Amino acid sequence: MLSGQPAEVEEKKTDMFAAIMIVLTFVLVLAFAVQPLFVSKGTAIASDKVKLETLEIRKLSLYEQIKELELEFDMGNVSSDDYQRNRIELKREVSMVLEQLNPISSK
Repeated sequence: MLSGQPAEVEEKKTDMFAAIMIVLTFVLVLAFAVQPLFVSKGTAIASDKVKLETLEIRKLSLYEQIKELELEFDMGNVSSDDYQRNRIELKREVSMVLEQLNPISSK
C-alpha cells in the first residue's frame, strides 16, 4: 500500500501541473487576443497628438514664410504680382491647416 501511494501523489502532481499549464496558456492567449482593444485607444490619442504637433509646426512654418515674403516684397526683391500670388497661396495653405487643427484640438 505504501509503495502505491507515492505513485498516486506523483500522478496528482502531474495532473495539477498540466491543468495549471492549460489555464496559463488560455489566459495568455486571451490576453493577447484582447490587447488590441485596449491599446488602440492609447495609440489613437498618441496619433492625434503627433498630428496636432505636426500641424502646429506646419502652421508656424507657413506664418514664417508669409513674414519672409512680406520682407522680400518690402525690400523690393519680389514683384507685386508674385507677392500677391504667393501670399494668397500661403494664406490658403494656412487656412487648410487651421481647418484640420480645429477638430483635433477640440478633442
